[in-house]
Amino acid sequence: MLSNLKKFFLELFFPKSCLGCKQPGTYLCRDCFNKIRLADNNLCFFCEKPTGAGRICFECKTENFLDRIISAAEYKDPLVRDLIKAYKYHFVTELAEPLSQLIIKQLENLKLEIRNSDFLLIPIPLHRHRLHYRGFNQAQLIAVKLAEYFKIAHKPDILQRKTSTTPQAKIKDTEKRKINLKNTFCINPEFAQEIKGKTILLIDDVITTGATMAEAAKILKENNAKEVWALTIAKG
Repeated sequence: MLSNLKKFFLELFFPKSCLGCKQPGTYLCRDCFNKIRLADNNLCFFCEKPTGAGRICFECKTENFLDRIISAAEYKDPLVRDLIKAYKYHFVTELAEPLSQLIIKQLENLKLEIRNSDFLLIPIPLHRHRLHYRGFNQAQLIAVKLAEYFKIAHKPDILQRKTSTTPQAKIKDTEKRKINLKNTFCINPEFAQEIKGKTILLIDDVITTGATMAEAAKILKENNAKEVWALTIAKG
């Protein structure tokens, strides 16, 4: 009953039409999906040294704890930006499917093989207050789709958010973003052993400065993760 009510109001105030070309019946048609340009992931995210396939250079890795950052597209692309805003703020959860397909397309473009038991998918968690307000974790829905496609484990309860912080999008200063997130995450001790020796695929929607992902990667590395890769829909 509640889901039908949500669907009614969504269609009333946000009628279903392609956010690219306005074709009715879908929020993203196949033609507009195919027109989205994949992001270049050949430079270190933090210092822009040439690395390739999302790799973080040695110097930046020691400070930010991430081994790779791979983004499907650029947030400055108007269609990508509209898709993410519709997904997060207009609660269009069915966009999890095409947005996850965009990440899959990028991973296959980079020829990264992740179909084995060495990998573990973990979404960036929301604090319970924000989760209650939104009704879903946008990163977790993407993680579910990726887990289904690549046939790898998805563990949404390993990483937890201890405190409710100011949304990163509202903070422009890089150092203030880091301070805002300090000691935000913790590991659920019940699942701590599942991290050991794994390459963690850390999922979020957008990466801007990398502060959120780096803070999460820090706690995962402290609990013996082998590597941590950040996978996002967009960067910028």
